[in-house]
Amino acid sequence: MSIASELFAFLMLDTHKYKSSHNKITSPLFPVLACWGLGYVVATLFFAVVEMSIDTIILLYCQDAEEHQGTAHYAPPLLIETFDEQNEVQRIAQ
Repeated sequence: MSIASELFAFLMLDTHKYKSSHNKITSPLFPVLACWGLGYVVATLFFAVVEMSIDTIILLYCQDAEEHQGTAHYAPPLLIETFDEQNEVQRIAQ
């Protein structure tokens, strides 16, 4: 994802607008590296939020199952089905 922002910055700076007149950029290295760094930070923060939300969903499922004697009461059916399939695979593997 950060490489895409770097490529976009380079292609944008490679246009005629930034090669001539008073907007001329002699070397696109610094702006391209700055865009790569910003893209990397944004991608890292985005995936950190996704990871935290997944962890929260799993912890809430475990808490729900613990409060209701091993059966999640408030979890959506797809989540219950997914965890039940995982438990069956683990039982078969043992």
